[in-house]
Amino acid sequence: MEFLMVLALTCAVVVLANRSIHRSPWLWYGLACALDGLYLVGVAANFPPTVLRVLAPVVQQGMVATALFVIVMYCGVFSEQSPVRRIIGPIRAELSIMACILALAHCLNYLSSYIGVLTAHIEALTANQGASLVVALVLFALLGVLGITSAKAVKRRMHAITWKNVQRASYVFFGLIFVHEVLILYPAALKGTGSAASTLTASAVVFGLYAVVRIGRFILDRSRSAQAVAAEDLEEEVPRACVG
Repeated sequence: MEFLMVLALTCAVVVLANRSIHRSPWLWYGLACALDGLYLVGVAANFPPTVLRVLAPVVQQGMVATALFVIVMYCGVFSEQSPVRRIIGPIRAELSIMACILALAHCLNYLSSYIGVLTAHIEALTANQGASLVVALVLFALLGVLGITSAKAVKRRMHAITWKNVQRASYVFFGLIFVHEVLILYPAALKGTGSAASTLTASAVVFGLYAVVRIGRFILDRSRSAQAVAAEDLEEEVPRACVG
């Protein structure tokens, strides 16, 4: 259940540091870049295994980036008046950018291994590996689009409707993260690898629960919107009846 531990720790850091993230986002972007750089240098320079073992869930496995995306997406299912929305809502864009930065090293690390297989042993690429590569490339493209449009400077230059439509791609992105994890982990899980099976189970719970609450929130919002429209129509009809 390493992913759940990383998620819980990431949630705690975000809650405790939310004001700092809001006031000094570039400090946190720099920290994310530094972690990326430290891991990439560590791999190239053969850092001690203990150091790389600490950095692995943070950067290589992309767990912190995924945890940040989970926080951002789950924030949207809470009401505007909820404590979660008041704490996380103002820094959703900053958390998204931090997640994109941390995910970048993860993408580059595994992309290099895929390129090696494609250029040298493309015939050895299994159907599962091919599918995971396609999903990974789509995720990489969406990562760039969502990361760039999350920046406030870019958002201000975009039409509000266009920006909102682009950001809706985050639902596709979030779902594909789980698909990608399944494609990567299920072969090892089928062989009985404990860490793969537990991570896959934890991810299924987190992503599955989100799907349920997101659909529930959509239905609730539609119901409230319909009730508000009906109430407005009723208010307009009452004066007309009185005049008649």
